[in-house]
Amino acid sequence: MEKLLLPTDINGFLAGRVLGQADLLRRISVSLYKHINGLPAPNVLLVGNSGTGKTTLMQAIAAFYDAYDALARFRVMVIVNANTLSAEIEGEDRTTRLFRKLEARAKVLFGADLTAGQLADYLENATVCVDEVDKISGRISGKANVEGITTQYALLTLLEGERFLYRATVLEDGREVEADLALDTGRLLFICGGAFEELYDQVYACLVNRRDERRLREVSEVDRKPDGSVSVRTVTRFKLRDYLRLADLFAYGMMPQFVSRFGSIAMLDDLGKDELRQILIHSAQSPLRLCLEYFRHMGIRLLVTEGAVAAVAEAAAKNSRIGARALREIFNGLIAAHEFDPTHSPQYAATDKGPTLTIDQEAVAQYLCRMD
Repeated sequence: MEKLLLPTDINGFLAGRVLGQADLLRRISVSLYKHINGLPAPNVLLVGNSGTGKTTLMQAIAAFYDAYDALARFRVMVIVNANTLSAEIEGEDRTTRLFRKLEARAKVLFGADLTAGQLADYLENATVCVDEVDKISGRISGKANVEGITTQYALLTLLEGERFLYRATVLEDGREVEADLALDTGRLLFICGGAFEELYDQVYACLVNRRDERRLREVSEVDRKPDGSVSVRTVTRFKLRDYLRLADLFAYGMMPQFVSRFGSIAMLDDLGKDELRQILIHSAQSPLRLCLEYFRHMGIRLLVTEGAVAAVAEAAAKNSRIGARALREIFNGLIAAHEFDPTHSPQYAATDKGPTLTIDQEAVAQYLCRMD
C-alpha cells in the first residue's frame, strides 16, 4: 500500500460506520492491523445486548477490506449464524462446512478458475464472523447441550491454529481437479459475537445473592434543581462490563478451552439516546432514511422534526436490551398508518415546498401514549 494503514486509520474507517463502542473499535482495529500485516492477530469475542451493533461491526469490517485494493487477499469473509454449524450433515463435518462457505465466497469474489495456491492463500487469510455464538452454549435450561459442546469443539480446532486438510475444486493445467489443501488455520481471524442475554441476569443474581466476594457498588448522584437547590442521592447501577469474569462465561456454558482462544473479550455498551439519535439520522439502513425514500417515491416530502427524532431516540433508549432494534420498532410503528394513506393523515399538508408529511414531537408523544 502507498500509505501504511495504522490502527488509528482503521479505527477512523470503522467509526464512520459504527456509532459508539469506542473501546471495542480500538480493539478490533488492532486485530485487523495485525491480521493484514501477517502478525498473530487476537480473535475477538463480542458480548452485547441485541441491537448494540455486532452485525453492523461485522459489515463494517467487510467494507474496510473492500475499500483498499491492496487488501484484496483478505476479502474472503463470511458471517455465519452459530446455529447453522450445529447440526451435522451426513458426510460433512462442521469444519469442512465452514470452509465450503469460504471457498464459495472466494470464487464469487475472484472467479472459479483459482489454482490450489491462490485458493489456499485466500482461505488462510479469511475472516470468519460467527454471530449468536451464545446459542452454542454447553448448557440450556441447566441441562447439557451436546450440540453446543460439539460445535464449540469444532470451532476450537480452527481457533487453535491447527493444520486442516481440506479438499477443494481448483484449476490445474487448464482443467478442474480435486486437490487437498493443507490450510494453516492460525492465519484466520475470528470475530464471534452474541447477546448472552441470560448472562446479565446470571451475574446480577450472583452479586445480589453474595455468591462470591463481588458486591454491587453504590455511587452518589447530584441533582441540581431549577431553584438552585442541590440534593444528593445514592444509587446502585449494574453494568455487566464492570463485573464480568471469565468464570461467568464458563458457568454460562462456554468451555474454558474455547473462551481462552480469544485474545480479546469486548463488551458492547448499550446504546444511549445520543447514539440512537445518530443512528436514526445517519445510518444507511435507518427506518427514517428508508421512509424518506418511500415518501419521495410518492411525491411527498417527509419532515421529521428535531423534537420528534429526540423523542423516538429517548423512547428507544429505555429498551436497552434490544438497542437499535427498539429504534426501528418504535419508528416503524409510528409511521405505519401514515405510510398506508398519507394524504388523509392529519400530519399531511400542501406547502410551498410541495405535499409534506410532518412528524413532530407531539405526534410521537401521542403514538407512545397509545402504546403504553
